[in-house]
Amino acid sequence: ASGTSAKLTSVGPPIDLQIRDLGLLGQLHIQWKAPLSLAGQSLCVIRYMLSYGNSDSTNCKNVITNRMEYTDGFNLNKEINVKIRTLVKGQCTNGTELQSNWTELVYRAYMEGHSDSKIKDLHCIVYNEEYMDCVWEMQSSAPHDVGYTLFYWHQELEQAEQCKNYIENQESKIGCHFYSDDLIQFNDFNICVNGSSENKPVSPAYFTFQLQDLVKPAVPDKINLTLPKTDEIYLEWEPPSGKIPPHCFEYQLDFRQRDFEWKSELIIEETTFILSDVNPQIEYCFRLRATVNMFCADRGFWSEWSPVQCSGAKPVGESTPIALLLLMALIPVTLVLCILALYFWIKQQRFTAKKLQWIDGL
Repeated sequence: ASGTSAKLTSVGPPIDLQIRDLGLLGQLHIQWKAPLSLAGQSLCVIRYMLSYGNSDSTNCKNVITNRMEYTDGFNLNKEINVKIRTLVKGQCTNGTELQSNWTELVYRAYMEGHSDSKIKDLHCIVYNEEYMDCVWEMQSSAPHDVGYTLFYWHQELEQAEQCKNYIENQESKIGCHFYSDDLIQFNDFNICVNGSSENKPVSPAYFTFQLQDLVKPAVPDKINLTLPKTDEIYLEWEPPSGKIPPHCFEYQLDFRQRDFEWKSELIIEETTFILSDVNPQIEYCFRLRATVNMFCADRGFWSEWSPVQCSGAKPVGESTPIALLLLMALIPVTLVLCILALYFWIKQQRFTAKKLQWIDGL
């Protein structure tokens, strides 16, 4: 099987399969060597089928490559299973593609420390693409003196970096604040939270995010409510300010008659809404919030609600209308005038009574 004219009827699996941690909080480098049976086979088309994933998952990734190395991101919290086999076709075979048996390797990241020292969870929100806050939850059984440290990496960094701006609560680190320069979208953003304690080692926790899926927009801006017809209410607003493109927004508009339950309408990209067949004698109220739509992210967070705005009434929190101010000013003036009028009327009545008495005495 070593000569160039010999036809292969079988092929061996790759040899010397290795997995190397690159120190990038989840990026692993897989490498292997060609089987010895392919030495000197110049007429073969040689490829490798690589299958990998976490051992407890049924969703494995499958890759076919003609190289003898591959790098990808992994969840280091769990055991990783990698397997590979050789695929051969071309003039060195009898016209069919040959497949070897699988070669397998299991990789476990170094997890020093007891499981109760590991953080419980990590919650990250990107606020309007301006900054990101990540806050972790401690286990109730964690050592009282544990101090956590956060490291992060993405493809624009040469190596993992430590958090520059920790979020603290009572002098304990509970999270990390990232400025916009630290953020990258549509690429893996790897995070590791580990730490130290005098009592026991702290077990690291690994996370991988796609930051475009963690965005919480600002509140929609400049909502304008008009009544172009007696039975119609027209709403128009501006997209939330910031870096998010206007076409990436989806809106939830809630509306109701005063004191009734809210009804919802989902609006993608548009920034107008018409409510028809309204009763002009009834007040209608509206509120609006935004999120990133399915065309720009797989998921996201809703913004806070806009202030409630009602037809025929001022928006909640807006200053008092001038007409109402004038009315409030006229009330005490009117009261004073009434009191003065009453005073002069009583005075006039007394004067008239005295005059009549004087006439009677003549």
